Amino acid sequence: MAKLAAYRAKRDFTKTSEPAGKASRHRGAAFVVQKHDASRLHYDFRLELDGVLKSWAVAKGPSLVKGEKRLAVHVEDHPLDYGDFEGTIPEGQYGGGTVLLWDRGTWEPEGDPHEAYGKGRLTFRLDGEKLHGTWHLVRMAKRPREKQESWLLIKAEDGYARGDEDPDILDEAPLSVKTGRSLEEIAPGRTTKSPVKRKAPTKKAAATKAEKPATRVSSTAKAAKASETEVAGVPLTHPDRVLWEDQGLTKQELAEFYLGIQDWLLPHLVDRPLTLIRCPGGTEKKCFVQRHSWAGMSSFIHRDMVPDGKGKSEILTVRDIQGVIALVQSGALEMHVWGATLADLDRPDRLIFDFDPGEGVEWPNVIAGSLAVRDRLKALGLESFVKTTGGKGLHVVVPLKPKAPWKDALAFTREIAEAMAADEPDRYTTTSVKQEREGRIFIDYLRNNREASAIAPYSTRSRPGAPVATPIAWEELSPGLRPNGFTVENLSERLASLKRDPWAEMGKIDQTLPERRASKRTSRAK
Repeated sequence: MAKLAAYRAKRDFTKTSEPAGKASRHRGAAFVVQKHDASRLHYDFRLELDGVLKSWAVAKGPSLVKGEKRLAVHVEDHPLDYGDFEGTIPEGQYGGGTVLLWDRGTWEPEGDPHEAYGKGRLTFRLDGEKLHGTWHLVRMAKRPREKQESWLLIKAEDGYARGDEDPDILDEAPLSVKTGRSLEEIAPGRTTKSPVKRKAPTKKAAATKAEKPATRVSSTAKAAKASETEVAGVPLTHPDRVLWEDQGLTKQELAEFYLGIQDWLLPHLVDRPLTLIRCPGGTEKKCFVQRHSWAGMSSFIHRDMVPDGKGKSEILTVRDIQGVIALVQSGALEMHVWGATLADLDRPDRLIFDFDPGEGVEWPNVIAGSLAVRDRLKALGLESFVKTTGGKGLHVVVPLKPKAPWKDALAFTREIAEAMAADEPDRYTTTSVKQEREGRIFIDYLRNNREASAIAPYSTRSRPGAPVATPIAWEELSPGLRPNGFTVENLSERLASLKRDPWAEMGKIDQTLPERRASKRTSRAK
């Protein structure tokens, strides 16, 4: 109770809808960022520690520019329930104004978080819907008559950092991760401005396409005249809009591509919560992350409210090829999925080891790393599969019967990754800090969290060349194979030439995590 005394003393819960809450004995690792339009617009940055949310008011909001310092004023601890709060605090009440849930996810400290917090220098990794990578919170020396501690929130230099000329994440992704709404939509009595409509590019697509099996494309003369085409019963507006400028690949061609490979794609996509990368204007225009519904979303894309431990949160799924085509219509160029299905979101049925090479790492070393983790898994009685990512690395995927909870899955993958890094520190690392990754492979095990996601098999990537994340057989791994070598242009030809699906046995494998002894370290894993 004492932890939240300052929080409660400032609020009249008969007037505000903010949660009264209580300190929790649950050991978690949540973080949230709330956009707060009070007397001044600011962002509330919160880290879960010791059953409460340690909180800082960041006047200008977090910056992805490496090394840029943002003032963060330390404020009172908030209850964990506050991490799901979105709404309007009445005028005259403490913090009166509108609150939007801007980001949420999990955080992982480097070293002991209690010691670091006490010393005033926290270094940690974020895995959110908008914020990722390594960050620092540094306490400044206290000034005379200063009532609240001043800290600095700083983005570390890593693969997620941006430069001064890159887009500002605050402008790029302003909406709520909970409801997809803006501040104006949350606040009662306010109206939202209509978004500016962009003209579709006039560039025509290249005419070369691989033959696609079972393609069913229909369009009426009226729809064609109005620049609208129907694919698999789903209307496509601006079907000739170019999505990959370097390839001349259009929205209609992407829809037809997915239609042609639906038998390969859907088993890995249906009924799994989605995280989307939407690029409505194409890869050379602004892209953003989408995990929740939006105004005008197609009914072919399904919205579900699911328990999240503190209440309910919204997820998006698709159930058929029509849902995938509807995602194409909305400008979704990447489909990332959870490692669990709607049947049991609290227990994963797939684990992922992401081998992400740093600067100077040769492709054969990435292959060697994936083979090394396969051998370690096989020694524990676990079969695994591999896919290219359409980026620089490889994903090693472990199918499971959904019996172990997420905390055990994360602890297991962390132990494997850290063991590889300990055995060969010159080759592998488990930290995403850019300086420490040079010449080494980052083994990312943090994708094995409940709301974390990984690129879906057979999904495109919003990168030059229109690459596709592609399942392959272990024996296909060779220096001649490239992680971004399979594309929209050539994948259909590959699939037509295969004698069997390289992941055909995945659904038949009956295996569970090996039994392990809990430790203080793994019991805190989240």
